[in-house]
Amino acid sequence: MAGRRSIQKRLWLLVTVTLVVQLIPASALSEIGIRTDLTLGSRYIWRGFDTIVDDRPSLQPSITFEFGKSGVWFNAWSAFALADTDFVELDLIVGYDRTFSEALSFSAGAGYFTFPSMPNYPDENSATPEVYAGVTLTSFPLSPNLTFYYDFNMGDGLYTTFSLSRGFLVKQKLISSTVLAGYTRQYRGIGVDPGFSDICLGISTDFEWIGLTLTPSINYIIVPNETINDENEIWVGLSVGWSTHRSKDVAD
Repeated sequence: MAGRRSIQKRLWLLVTVTLVVQLIPASALSEIGIRTDLTLGSRYIWRGFDTIVDDRPSLQPSITFEFGKSGVWFNAWSAFALADTDFVELDLIVGYDRTFSEALSFSAGAGYFTFPSMPNYPDENSATPEVYAGVTLTSFPLSPNLTFYYDFNMGDGLYTTFSLSRGFLVKQKLISSTVLAGYTRQYRGIGVDPGFSDICLGISTDFEWIGLTLTPSINYIIVPNETINDENEIWVGLSVGWSTHRSKDVAD
């Protein structure tokens, strides 16, 4: 039974990835854009979980390939614990973003998340596939977004987020702010209670420097579910980003 269930999970992931890849027109393959990011975070907080014990900082490199104007992209993201250089996580995600009108945008995709620092890696208990879909009402105040994530293995359930975002000027500098609330029915197999999992408040801004984008941020998360985290968390981050699109703009 367990083997049959594992095959079904892989088939769901394969079908999702295939559908997304089919959205790439041939012309987009010659217009691949690249974005890279390197983030230093004082902690690695994910859906309310403090994923690196003892509140240790993490380094999070990322690279994204964007296939022209098709809306299809592929991302590889990872996290390392700085205290002992543990290779904590490697995620591979393929996604599709589309703006239907000035009022509505849509996103969907599939990811495969692996955790190399877990015992017996690689096995089915240290990797998990997930699919997601979300909509944003871009013409509404605060651009409300609703996104659903379904984990087929380790989480084995649904995670839902609702977020609001707004940009505002402070002395001619654009500040981005976000409020996100998460509701989980994941990880019940390890004792996580269903319910509201996290309420996250974040503020960030961008600075341009020699062709790079520097993004400092400060974040605070309230965790009402003690089976996820027994304390609220605050952390800061600094991201350094580079994009081929940015390079073309500078050249022009």
